[in-house]
Amino acid sequence: MGLRSLSIVVLLTSVVAGCGLTDPVDYRYDNIGRSLAVARNEAIFLNIVRASHDYPLAFTTISQVTPSMTNTTSFALPSFMEGPGRITAFGTASTSVVSTFPSSSPFRDFIFGNTTASNNTAVSSNFNVATQETSSFYIGFLKPIDLQTLDYFIRQGYSRELLFWLFTDTVELKAGNRLLGMRYDPPNDYGCDRTDPRHLCFPDFIRIATAAGLTVEELTQQSASSAGAKSGGSSGGSGSKDSGGGNSSGAGAKGETTIFARFCFDPVLSRRAQNDMGPQWDAMKRAFDVSLAGPKCGSAWDPVKEAQKPQVDTLNFNVGPYQFKITPRSAFGVFEFLGNLMKLQRRQQEEQSTAFLPPGREDLTQPPLLFTVHDDKNLFTVLQDGAPACFVHTWFYDGDYCVPENATTTKRIFSLLAQLIAIQTAASDLSITPIVRVIQ
Repeated sequence: MGLRSLSIVVLLTSVVAGCGLTDPVDYRYDNIGRSLAVARNEAIFLNIVRASHDYPLAFTTISQVTPSMTNTTSFALPSFMEGPGRITAFGTASTSVVSTFPSSSPFRDFIFGNTTASNNTAVSSNFNVATQETSSFYIGFLKPIDLQTLDYFIRQGYSRELLFWLFTDTVELKAGNRLLGMRYDPPNDYGCDRTDPRHLCFPDFIRIATAAGLTVEELTQQSASSAGAKSGGSSGGSGSKDSGGGNSSGAGAKGETTIFARFCFDPVLSRRAQNDMGPQWDAMKRAFDVSLAGPKCGSAWDPVKEAQKPQVDTLNFNVGPYQFKITPRSAFGVFEFLGNLMKLQRRQQEEQSTAFLPPGREDLTQPPLLFTVHDDKNLFTVLQDGAPACFVHTWFYDGDYCVPENATTTKRIFSLLAQLIAIQTAASDLSITPIVRVIQ
């Protein structure tokens, strides 16, 4: 009875143990999902650090992650002996029979071997990593940001001031016969034109555009088409097409949806931005009069007629008597810009910049601030060596780099960069998880 009970207990224990070793899907899914998010942020951060040291950017992608777990449990009866536990000798003088215990384990009822009960578990995560140094990838990555993409991010709640900082490469201002040109490229250039008597610089115009309520609006038009005939709509340089939209007058005909975008000024956004700026705007508006002389959002316009005109590759708008022409950045340009901001922070400790600064504008040598953002006014925050808890961390040849947990604006930039790269490039050429590190 004792041996039978022991066998039943061991068998039940093995069955329960086998159930307990079943791989839970939720745990593995959560573990790999978190690991991919960390790897994506680290890859983005490393490229920004590379840009700050004038190193070439490098992008790789992962197409698929395949986690696997194999568990093998075996159970068998142990080796045991039946019969009396003593030596018995019998027979004649010429023959005898001797019974003994197994010589390897004397005085035991049964023997456990290495095949009696065993369990083997193997866990692995397989993934494919490939380079993205392809023509189609760089065509999208180097393409300038358009109005429709800018509108995507405005509609998601990103600060317009933050977006103007990230997406604006150069600003040209025409006032009468005077033409001013500015490009913010710290520490080589702080965007100040020597010929401007008011000593306004690139950061000032970013805030002026924000305070004027500059934003983007879109208009969607449906063009009818019939079998064997072309669509009557035109996208021009400010629209994008989506086929198969609505129904046209002909039976079985398909329409083509065209989306047009333009700059416009929203008085509500203007008042909100000026209230957020507070005293900073009160001091700025004395040097630059802002009036909504440009197109107001919601006013009538004919995008098809405008699209039929020759289209420029710049973003143009008017504020009062001033004509602005903006050259937008590409996704690559945003990485380079953020790298320059990191370079600006290092130069503050290493050496003084020789770039032109108007009198009394030493504030421009400091990292840019956002006047309309309240939780974190710093445009981009990176700490080097000995930083506290990090949202994302990486290392380069000159030390460790960290984005602290309280840098909420910088966190939003990481989210924006992942979305921007995915928008600007084909899904087959770029994943938003450029580098993968799987943590077991």
